[in-house]
Amino acid sequence: MITAMEIRNQQFRKAVRGYSEDEVRNFLVRIAQDYETLYSENAKIRERIQQLEHELTRYHRIEETMNNSLILAQQTAEDLKEAARKEAQLMLEESKRRISDVLMVYQEIIKRMNLFNTELRAQINVQLEMLDKNQHKIEELSDFFYGKDLKEMMERLESINISQGAHDD
Repeated sequence: MITAMEIRNQQFRKAVRGYSEDEVRNFLVRIAQDYETLYSENAKIRERIQQLEHELTRYHRIEETMNNSLILAQQTAEDLKEAARKEAQLMLEESKRRISDVLMVYQEIIKRMNLFNTELRAQINVQLEMLDKNQHKIEELSDFFYGKDLKEMMERLESINISQGAHDD
């Protein structure tokens, strides 16, 4: 690439019918100044482009990091949800097991109470039978002791004199 200095220092051969040397020099000076300005602006623009590309790269990295963070956050949220679901499921299963255990205990208590009631009823029935038998014996004895035959016998005994019995001996 040609530089502004090369444009300024450019020498042309002289020809018979050539251009005016002053006009060519003035034109070359103007071109060199414009070229220098454009070259400087171009360098600044390249520098700015390089800076912007650097920033763009940095922003791409930030974007990638943010995307990765977002993906990680989403995955973490999903993992937490899944862990919460599993924990809730375990808690539900544990609660069902405990309820089942409590129900089994109550069922066992009911069975034992029924067995106790059955045994108690049997004992009470045995006692009632004994009471009935005793009552029947009491009635038999009452009939005997308060009966007509015993009254008659007692009356006969009273009528017997002991003195008469002593004479018989």
